Amino acid sequence: MMLLLSAPVVFADALVKPLPTPDTSKLSPEVAKNLVAARAEFDKAQVGLVGDGLAAAYALIGAEYARANLNDVAAVAFYDASQLAPKDGRWLYLRGVIANAQKRPADARANFQAALALDQVYLPIRFRLADTLANMGDTDGAHKLLLEALPQYPAMPALLAMLGRIELAQKQYGQAIDHLNQALKLEPQANALYKDLADAYIGQGNAQLAADAKAKAGAVSPDMADPLVAGMYRSVAQQSASQQVEGTPLQQARQLLAQHSVPLARAALEVTLQSNGNDVEALQLAAQLDALLGKRSLAQDEAVHALKLKPDSADANLSQGMVYEIAGDEGNAYTFYQRAAHADPKLADAQLLLGNAQMRSARYAEAVEHYRQLATIAPDNIEATGRLVAAQVAAGRCGDALTHVNDLLVKRAQDGNLMQIFVRLASTCAVAKPTERSMALDYARALYKQRPDASDSAALALALAAQGKFDEAQEPQAQAIYEAVRAGNTPQAQMYRSTMRQFAAKQLPDRPWPAEHPYFKPERLMPAPAAAALSPAK
Repeated sequence: MMLLLSAPVVFADALVKPLPTPDTSKLSPEVAKNLVAARAEFDKAQVGLVGDGLAAAYALIGAEYARANLNDVAAVAFYDASQLAPKDGRWLYLRGVIANAQKRPADARANFQAALALDQVYLPIRFRLADTLANMGDTDGAHKLLLEALPQYPAMPALLAMLGRIELAQKQYGQAIDHLNQALKLEPQANALYKDLADAYIGQGNAQLAADAKAKAGAVSPDMADPLVAGMYRSVAQQSASQQVEGTPLQQARQLLAQHSVPLARAALEVTLQSNGNDVEALQLAAQLDALLGKRSLAQDEAVHALKLKPDSADANLSQGMVYEIAGDEGNAYTFYQRAAHADPKLADAQLLLGNAQMRSARYAEAVEHYRQLATIAPDNIEATGRLVAAQVAAGRCGDALTHVNDLLVKRAQDGNLMQIFVRLASTCAVAKPTERSMALDYARALYKQRPDASDSAALALALAAQGKFDEAQEPQAQAIYEAVRAGNTPQAQMYRSTMRQFAAKQLPDRPWPAEHPYFKPERLMPAPAAAALSPAK
C-alpha cells in the first residue's frame, strides 16, 4: 500500500528537470541578495509540497529568475511547473513568454498553442500566439486565430488593432482600415495606430488620407491587460507590497486567499495538511480552494471529512455549501449556508451567500434580511450597503433604502462611495424628495470632478436624467461606456448601453443600478479562471 501511495510522487519527480543555480555575480548586489534568499526559500518550501502546490512554487521562483533576466533558469522552472500541473495553462503560457525572450519562436509557438488548448478565455495567450505566428511568416494563421475571438470581443480595441496590423501585412488594405478605425473610435488615445492607418492608405494609393493619418501618429498603442506577465515581471518591491504574508501556513493561506491568489493559498495550506490531515480549519479551507481550482471530487472529500470531524463548525458547513454551489447544486448549498449561519450568525460570508441565493431566486424580502445582517456585521463595507440597497429596491422598498443611506451619511459624510449610492438611489427612487434629487446632482458633480471613472460618470448621468436633462445625461453616460470598453469589461459596457437607450427615449431608470448588475443578479460561485494572475490581484 505504501508503494502505491508514493508512486505518483516518484513519477512527478521524474518529470521535472533539476533547477540550476545560476551565477549571480553580474547582478546588482541587492538583486543578487534577493534572488539568493528567494532560492533558499524555494529549496526549503518544496520539500513539503506536491502537485499543484509544488508547480506554483516552481512558477514563483521562475518569475524571480525572469525578473533578473536569467531566462535559461526561468525556462527550466516554468517547464517543471507545467510538468507538475499539466492542465494549468498559465505555466505553458509563461513558458512561451520566456521562449520568446530567448528568441526561440518555435518553442514559444508550441507552448502558446498548448496553453490556448487549455484556456480559450485569457486573451493574451491568443494575442501572443498570433504575434509569434506573424513573426514566423504565418500571417494567415495569425489572422484566423484573431478572427475566431472577434464575435465574443467585437469592441476590444487591442484585438481590432492587431487584426488591422495583420491585414496590413497581408495587403488587405480595406479590411485593415476598417479594423484600425474601429479600434481608434473605441480608444482614441491609441495614436500609434495612425501610423498603421497611414500605411494602409498608402497601400490603397490615397496619399491625402495617408498624410492626414500620419500627422496624427504618436506612440500610444491600445491597452491590453496581461496580469500574468505583469505579475511575472513585477519588481521585488512591488511583490513584497502586495504579496507579503506572515504567520502560520494556515494564516498565510487565508491572507493569500484574501488577495485572490488561490493557487498560492492552496500551496501554503499543503504544509499544514501534510503535517495534520485532520486539521478541520485547514480541511474546510482546502475544500473552498480546491473547489475554486475546479477539483470538485477532492473538494467534496475534504468538506465531508471536515464536517465528520466537527459537524457543528460554521466554517466547515460554509465550505460544504460553497463546494455545492461551485458544482451547481444550489439547493444543497443553501441548506449548508443556513447551517453555517445558525452555528455563527455573525459569519459574514454565510449571510452574503444566503442573500445572494435569495436574490437569484427572486425572494427579495428574505435577501433584505440576510444583507441587513451582513451590513450589521460589516457596517463600513460599501458592498454590503450596496447589496442591501439593491435588495430593498427589488422588494419595492426604495424609500426604506433611502432612509437607511441618509442615516449612514450623517456618520460618514465624506465617504465618496456611500455618496454615490445616495446619488443613484435618490435619482431613481419614486419617493425621493426634490431636495434629495437636487442634493444628489450636487454630490454627483463633486464626485465626477474628483474621480471621473466609469461608475461616477454613470451616477452623474442618472442625477442629470432625474432632473429631466436627458440629453445632457448622455455625455457622461457615453464616457462611462467608453471607460468600460477600454477596460475590456463587456458586461459593464452592455449595462451602460442599456441605460443610454433609456436616456435616448427620455426614460428615467427605476433602480439605482441596471437590472443585470451583480447586486440584482449575483453570479453563482464558479471555479477560478484557469489563467488567474500569477501574483495576487491588484
